Amino acid sequence: MNLPERARYGEIRGVEVLADHPEVRLVLFSLQKGQEVRGRGEPRVHLLCLEGEGTLWAGERTIPASPGTLLACPPGEPHGARAGEGRFLVLGIITPRP
Repeated sequence: MNLPERARYGEIRGVEVLADHPEVRLVLFSLQKGQEVRGRGEPRVHLLCLEGEGTLWAGERTIPASPGTLLACPPGEPHGARAGEGRFLVLGIITPRP
């Protein structure tokens, strides 16, 4: 599966569930300038930047992200991603599925 080809950028952020199994849920977030996504503290989340630049956060920790940046979010901690000036493609890996 080519994840950048699955991106769906628009006025409303793109969200696509790629896999949904008891062991893992994979969610692709296609964000444009200023758009963001917030998590509510799922069991364990990893956020992986695939394209563009933006910010990833977990709890009080915020890091700049570009392709290849991975943020591991502790279980139950609020987390999210926010696009910078352009497009920002982020894969959310949730284990186990909530």
